[in-house]
Amino acid sequence: MKRIPEETVEQIRSSVNIVEIVSQYVQLHKSGKNYFGLCPFHEEKTPSFSVTEEKQIFHCFSCHRGGNVFKFIMEIENISFPEAVIKVAELGGIDLPKSVTESNATAGSADTQVGQLRQIHSLAADLFHHILVNTEIGETALKYLHQRGLTDETIETFHLGYAPVQQVLLPFLEDRHFPRELLIRSGLFTENDAGQLYQRFKERVLFPIRDPQKRVIAFSGRLLKKNEKLPKYLNSPETLLFNKRKVLFNFDLAKSEIRQHGFAILFEGFMDVISAYQAGVQQGIASMGTSLTNEQIYLLERTTDRLCLCYDGDDPGQKATARALQLLQPLTKLELGVIPIPGKRDPDEYINQESPTAFVKLVKDGQQNQMSFWFSFLAANRNLTNENDQLAYISDILEKIATVASPVARDLYLGQLAKRFSLEKRSLAGQLHSLLQQRARQDFQQQKQQPALVVAKPAPAAKNYQRVEKAERLLLYRLLHSYDVRLKLRETPNFVFVHDQYQTIYLLAEGYFKRYDEYDPARFLDFLADDKLRQQMVELEVENHATVSSNEEIDDCIRLITQLSPLEEQLTALKQELETARRMNNQALVEKLTIKFVELLKQRQLKKSASF
Repeated sequence: MKRIPEETVEQIRSSVNIVEIVSQYVQLHKSGKNYFGLCPFHEEKTPSFSVTEEKQIFHCFSCHRGGNVFKFIMEIENISFPEAVIKVAELGGIDLPKSVTESNATAGSADTQVGQLRQIHSLAADLFHHILVNTEIGETALKYLHQRGLTDETIETFHLGYAPVQQVLLPFLEDRHFPRELLIRSGLFTENDAGQLYQRFKERVLFPIRDPQKRVIAFSGRLLKKNEKLPKYLNSPETLLFNKRKVLFNFDLAKSEIRQHGFAILFEGFMDVISAYQAGVQQGIASMGTSLTNEQIYLLERTTDRLCLCYDGDDPGQKATARALQLLQPLTKLELGVIPIPGKRDPDEYINQESPTAFVKLVKDGQQNQMSFWFSFLAANRNLTNENDQLAYISDILEKIATVASPVARDLYLGQLAKRFSLEKRSLAGQLHSLLQQRARQDFQQQKQQPALVVAKPAPAAKNYQRVEKAERLLLYRLLHSYDVRLKLRETPNFVFVHDQYQTIYLLAEGYFKRYDEYDPARFLDFLADDKLRQQMVELEVENHATVSSNEEIDDCIRLITQLSPLEEQLTALKQELETARRMNNQALVEKLTIKFVELLKQRQLKKSASF
């Protein structure tokens, strides 16, 4: 991989804002000077991921990952530094010379097995798309997609393809010298008893599945001809690239639209997502044939605060909506809504039978909250002029109202229910109160039985440094941010930090300031080659140090490090020796060490008196 010129790296770093880059992956909210959100590197319910715009760094106070904008992209995209530089430039809208982009675009992809699997899937997607749009073999499939209302532009956007019955993929990849073992691990082939490889997808329209970084990681194939012996849809098996629990179809294209509009739309099928996208509703996503998983929910929670379900309007679709709401409500803080499709149609049918404009209007004006959905869904297939059905309906609605957190919202829904059946609101309120008490008792019992599932894990305690190390950290911070402090240390004879990591950073800082006049935390992180040192620096930068220092503060730190630290180390060592002697019942040694320990304490006190 070709080295990117340092001036190019510097230009990109200084031209982008880390907040804007990170915001494309994490939903951030400003609090004070910093921005906070749910960490993209581990699951959490309370935001502990922080971005400091002033210093252009990020840090998670729970998992302790941190760094500058390049490090963030390296971590979240799982790519090399040169690839991250190019990606940051792309996200920041910065044009780079072709000599830089071409030499680094694919260089890192062949370095690992994961990289090679990505190459295989990218090549497979290109081949199947070419067959669909450019060959006679793909004409029937292309005609099918056109009949479904898809334009050539949409087919290109989603890079749809067609896998023919002929075994085209295996020789195509073998000609590019991919190892057989890797082809098996790709999930794109099956192996018979004789050890022969066969293309997994045959006579199917292919929907490429992409990760959030727009890389093809799997496929879903729909049969063109009905075959009772074969499933209508066939997905890739799970591989090193593909875990269906973590992937949402179209999230790569939808995430920016979700942030722009403030909500995501969950569809049942891929064609619904694609048709909606073509109609102008481009924040749609779909799961991989199952209910949303915790991983998928967390992906959405980092991106938005609201999720709307847009399932089929027929009875099975409405029942699926009800099941999804029941499953999602206890698992997520997302505000849940429903976009009902009139006429018992699916979204794709509605768009084709009405118009794209009608669907856009439906999404904009026709959204229901959860309770509005339950009011209509629970009334379906009931005769509400019949007393028994009325009582059952009222009981079911009260059960749903009891799940609403807001007392004001509960009161509003209670009023609607009372008005609908000409009932006293007071009598309904009494029944609701009983349900709320019952739920509270159930929640309490559940907490007693399964505390690990309902009690949030406390955040790790802040690190507690000893006096000498506190002084080292403060002095290191000051010397990086102040030329006067650096000058003072250079004039201090034989000054050395006690802990090796701080001394190493100090020496590297001296080299840094020979090249740069001003200290830039984000730039200095790239100057450090060791990840542990980078992490030390990130933690140091996010600590709350006063912005103004004094000569007395610096002098105190230097005295503590140069004069007291050797005594502190001796005292610590003696304490350990004393504990060992006591465990061995060696009284003579205990007395000898105790005398020595007292003498060192006196020396320390004298030094303190002289210093302070």
